[in-house]
Amino acid sequence: MRPRARRAAGAALLLAALSRPAEARLLGFDRPADAFEPSPGFRLGVPAPDDEAGAKARLTPATESVSPPTKPPRLFDAKTTAITAGAVVVAPLVGYFTWWRTSSRPDFTVANERWFQEDTYAGGADKASHIFLGYISTQALQAAYGSVGKTPAQSRALAFGVVALTGALIEAGDGYSKYGFAWEDIAANTIGSLVATGIDAWGLRDTVGLRFGYVKALTPDACCRYGGYGDDYSKEIYSADLKLAGFFPRLGIKPGPSRFFLLSVTYGTKGYRYSAEPVRQRNIGFELGLNLRALLVAAGVPEKPLWGKVLLGIATYFRFPYTSFGWHYDLNHGTWSGPDTGDRFDPGSIYYD
Repeated sequence: MRPRARRAAGAALLLAALSRPAEARLLGFDRPADAFEPSPGFRLGVPAPDDEAGAKARLTPATESVSPPTKPPRLFDAKTTAITAGAVVVAPLVGYFTWWRTSSRPDFTVANERWFQEDTYAGGADKASHIFLGYISTQALQAAYGSVGKTPAQSRALAFGVVALTGALIEAGDGYSKYGFAWEDIAANTIGSLVATGIDAWGLRDTVGLRFGYVKALTPDACCRYGGYGDDYSKEIYSADLKLAGFFPRLGIKPGPSRFFLLSVTYGTKGYRYSAEPVRQRNIGFELGLNLRALLVAAGVPEKPLWGKVLLGIATYFRFPYTSFGWHYDLNHGTWSGPDTGDRFDPGSIYYD
C-alpha cells in the first residue's frame, strides 16, 4: 500500500473505531494513570508486594462464602458488531476513493515486493510503516472494544482479527490495481498487530512501544520529491522504544529523572526512489530521546478529559523532530553518521523520474 493511501486507511480504522462510549478512549489510555505502572507479576527480580489485603485474603476461613466467577460478556453484540463492521467496511471504501478508483485493472496481479533488501522500491521503509500501522490500529481497536464492555482478552482477540482481516481486504483490492497484491504487506500489518497484542497482554505499555516520526530534510529542494507511484521516505523514521520509566522499576531501580528518556532503535531510508542508486541509504539508528508522554504527565496534563487523552496519545505514538539523537548505520555503504537526528543525507545530483 502506498504511503498516502496507507495513512488514509489508518485514519479510517481509527474513525471506524469511534462510538460515543469509545470516543473518550480512542487512543488506548482508557485506564487510570497507575495502569501504566509496571505489573508486579513482571518485575524482574522484585517480588510481588505482600500487602495487608493479600495477607487478610490468605487468612480467610474456608467456610466463608465465595462469589461465583463472573461470566464474560458475549463476544459479539450490537456495539461490537458496529465497531467491527465500521473498520472492515470503511477502510476498503477509503482505499477505493483514494487510489483504486484511478488505478484499477481488470486482472488480478501479485507484486513481489520482498522486505528490507537494498534493491526494493522503498528499501523496506514501506514495510516498517505497515508494521506501525498494524500496531497503532490494534491498540485503538483494543480501546474501542474495551469501552463497550469487552474483557481485555476479548478486546485483544477482536482487534487482532479485525486488523488482520482489514489488511487482507485492502491488499486484495490492491491486486486489481497497478500496485498489485503483496502478501508481505499483510504479514507486516499482522506483525505490528501481534506486537500490540503482546504488549497489552503482558502489561508492557509502560516499558516498550513503537513510534512514527518525521525528520527535517537538510536539502528540501533536492530530495523527497513525490512523483506518482510510491513516495520518498527520506523524511520518515520508525522507532522501537524502551521506556526507562517502566523498565527501571522492573529491575527494582527507581527511575528518577531517567523516566523522561527513551532508548530507541530506529529504521529509515533515504533517496528511494528518486535519487541515484549509489547514494541511497538504509539506516538503522541507536538513539536517546525524550519521553514526551512522561513529560506531559509530569507537567500536569490530565488523562481523563478527551483533550488530555488525545495529547498524551500523540506524544506516545509520534516522534517529534529534534527530540531524539543518536548514531545511524547505513546498511548500503557500511558507514556511521552522528550524533544527529537521522536527517543526514546528500541526495546527489542524479535523479530518476
